[in-house]
Amino acid sequence: MARIRQPLPVVESTEQVECRRCGVVCQKVVHPSRCLEQSCPFLYAYEAFGRTYVGCTQEIFAADIDLDILRRSTRRRNGFGGVRAVREPLAVCPVEVERAYENREDPMGCVNPEFHELPGDRRSIRVISER
Repeated sequence: MARIRQPLPVVESTEQVECRRCGVVCQKVVHPSRCLEQSCPFLYAYEAFGRTYVGCTQEIFAADIDLDILRRSTRRRNGFGGVRAVREPLAVCPVEVERAYENREDPMGCVNPEFHELPGDRRSIRVISER
């Protein structure tokens, strides 16, 4: 019996939280301290081992963070910092793109500029080419 070989359709994920298309590695990070400041409706809290932990019900970031440490670190100059997003952030999420190895950037610029479009950012322009 002969096999019919057909390429499987590849569906690109619309949820992109990391870009490795070039030597520069870019990741979207969420700032839980700002989630706390803006009283995000998706934050949850629970108590375990005599401590209170907070997390995201939408699972934008996967870590559960000690609330006392989060509050204390917001008083420091550098703050708590960002936590790697594991899902595409919502429009209300305080998110930014962090870049590593910026010296590896191509002279023509970013090869995936759409990755830097953040949720809720209406100022960006999307270029679509038809061949």
